[in-house]
Parts: sequence; C-alpha cells; structure tokens
Amino acid sequence: MKYREIKQHHLPAVISITALFLIDSIAYYSTYIITDIYTVNHVGMPFPWRVYFVVIFIIYLFKNYNPSPRISRWKEAKTIIQSIYITGILYTFWKILTKDISIDQSQYDLLFIHLFLIIDIPLRFIVRSIQRLFLAMGIGGRSTILLGSGKDAQHVANDIICHPILGFDLQGYFSQSEADTMNRYCSYLGDPDDVYSYVQTHAINEMIIILETHEHDNLLAIIGRYEMLDICIKIIPDMYESITGQVRIDVLNGIPLLDINPDIITEFQSIMKRIIDIVLSIIILTFMLPLLLALMIIIPLNSTGGVFYDQLRVGTKGTIFKLYKFRTMYINSERDTGPIWAEHADSRITQVGRVLRKYHLDEIPQLYNVLKGQMSIVGPRPERPQIIDTLKEKIPYYTHRLKVKPGITGWAQIRGAYDAGLEDVYLKLRHDFYYVENTSIFLDIKILFITALIILKGKGQ
Repeated sequence: MKYREIKQHHLPAVISITALFLIDSIAYYSTYIITDIYTVNHVGMPFPWRVYFVVIFIIYLFKNYNPSPRISRWKEAKTIIQSIYITGILYTFWKILTKDISIDQSQYDLLFIHLFLIIDIPLRFIVRSIQRLFLAMGIGGRSTILLGSGKDAQHVANDIICHPILGFDLQGYFSQSEADTMNRYCSYLGDPDDVYSYVQTHAINEMIIILETHEHDNLLAIIGRYEMLDICIKIIPDMYESITGQVRIDVLNGIPLLDINPDIITEFQSIMKRIIDIVLSIIILTFMLPLLLALMIIIPLNSTGGVFYDQLRVGTKGTIFKLYKFRTMYINSERDTGPIWAEHADSRITQVGRVLRKYHLDEIPQLYNVLKGQMSIVGPRPERPQIIDTLKEKIPYYTHRLKVKPGITGWAQIRGAYDAGLEDVYLKLRHDFYYVENTSIFLDIKILFITALIILKGKGQ
C-alpha cells in the first residue's frame, strides 16, 4: 500500500489497513502463545520479534494491505497462504541445512506456520465482511465522478448506485451538455472544462471516463488534460485501443475498467530501487575502472574531440538534466541537421563509437546520473527536450512515460525497435506504458538479466 493510495482512499482506507495490520499482529501473537504453551519442555520462549517483522513484511510485499472492497476474499486468502507457507518452508529448510535446528525441532516452525494461517485467514474474512457491511450502509465509499452521459455512463452509474458494496460514492457527472436520462442517476456537475476546478475544491478520489464511440478519437487529449490531477482515472476497455498500452484491470460489478494512471511502486519499493541503483552503480564503476581508463585514452586518439559527450535530456515530471555518455560521434555532427534520431549505419558515428554502441559501453558514464538521482538503472529511455516537444504534439499522452525516472536500460529498450522514426516511437511507447503501469523490483531484475544477455551478444546499435 502506498501513501498516495491511502491519501486517495481517505480515512476509511486508513482504518481498513490498520485493522488488517492489527489482525495479522493478533494472529501472530496468538500463534506464539499457543505454540509456546504446548511446546515440549516449555520454558517460556522469548517473543520472536524478527520473525514477526518478516511475516508482516511478506504480507505487505504481496500487497495484502489493500483497502479496496472489491478484492476477492478467497484470492486474498490464497495469496497469504502461498506467500507465508512457501517462505516459512524455505526458512525452516535453511535452518536445517545450516544446522540451527534439527529435523525434529523444525516441527515447531511448521506448527507455527500452519497455526498462524488457521487463525489469520478467518479473522481477515471478518474484517473484509465488516468493511462490506459498512459500504452497504453507504459508509466509506470513494468519492467518484463520471465523465460522460451516454448509455455506457448510465449503465455504470446505475451499477454504482445499486451496488454500494463496490466502494464508490457517486458525486455526479460531467458532460458537454446536461442529459435528462443521466440525471436519473446523479447530478450534472458541468462540462469537461469544469472538472479541474471541481476536483481542486472537492475531495474526489476517482474519475471514470466513459465516452461515446464518436468521442474516442479525443481520448488521448482528454486523458492528457487531467493526468496531473491527484486522482485515479479509469476508462472502459473499448476505448483502450486508442492508448495501445498495457495496464491493470479493475472490475466494477462485471464491467472491466482500466486504471490508466496508477503509481504501482510503493514507497518501500522506491527506497529499495534507489538503494539498488546506488549499489549497482558503485559495483559496476569499480569493476570496470581499468576499461574506463583505457577508453578515456582510446576515444580522443580515434577522432578529434573530448572523451565525454553531454546532452540535455528530460527526466521525471519534465525536469531537465545533463546526461553524460562516452562520445561515439564526430564533433559537430548535428550542426546542420539539429537534434535527430540515430539511423542504422549512421555516418556520424566513429569507428570506436560503433564498438562502444554495440556493447553499450557508451552508456557507462550515465551511472554518474544514476548516483546523482537524475536517472535509474532501469526506466524509460530519456529523450531530448526538442524531441519531447515534437512527440507531445503528435502523441498527447506521451508525457505519461515521464512519471518514472528515465533509465539506462528498460523494458522498451530490450523489447522495442531502435528509435529511427515516429513508428518506432509508437512501438517503444507501448512498452514504456507497460513498464510505468507495472513497475516493480521484480520486473527491474528481469530487465537487468535480459540486458546482460543482450550486452554479451553485442546486439547494441
């Protein structure tokens, strides 16, 4: 659970998360008391604090402190059982291998694991049931507005009103004009131009965009218009073809809704990602120091100019920073053309530069940008301001990829085509959207592994 989500889910979310945390703590303490009492040669075992924190962390890591009422209780139980059981078994097996305990003594750990699950799962069922009971009474729903007034919008509004257990508190709708058919479900709040001011003056948590078929061409412009609002924005699936990305799906009483702007990564994961960036950067720079010194001699000998090349790039939320690379092009190679995309067999690239690009060695100085916090090792490719300005005009939703730090490598870099034109940009943008919406430490590790294979095969350009 992330601070931003807690903020958007308001006080009922905080209460739900707190209740789940207390339930897990009670289940753990109860398990400790029972197993301690019935352990052979009972002498009063000290409370295992370290294991307690590990258990809570595992439950948190698998996103089981989610206050959403639409979470399946059975799926939640299954996730907790799998995560705790597998982790507990591996932990016990490790203790046996390291001879911390014997096989006979491991029975205590196995008993502890199973007893915790037996106590915790029913208690969580009770908390979730109470949460849904309050929602059915109209307490604790997320403040929601709709953008649209057609048949689909009316259908969604009707479902929200008829099923308060879904967790939405419908405030009204925005549309180009007031619709009597929509007024039967909720109040008319104004035209789309009024959305921004309304959200700023009211505690809104969610906006669901439900446009008519003839309005779908304007979807990207509409989303880009409201993207900076600190609310969750959802659209219905048939409009998603306009975005051509890959995002998480939420379900509203059987109606799939696509969350187009979630901040998937948690505060903890953000800290871990930063630590990994720093540690890996230091290790790589230390390990490759002899090669770096050699390149600093070879590059200026091969062609006139300096060793490094710096260039302005666009970072998180549009911030401008200076990116550093080993120089791979001749001096003043863009004097007549201005900023352009690289081409296959580019005549601007030096002989040494081709080798550096083939094995991505020209990217090593960017680790300095990583250490400064301007970039991450994994993230969307940072572009130049001039190219960003051009792409924003052609692709209104392009700035969505600026929600995370740019990276030296990334999902688009290992999956998409090389940026040689607008078609390649569209292809990479799909992969960038996938990364932004699904970013996690596990995905980063996967990307780093594939990147290492690409470098070893010399598939750079």
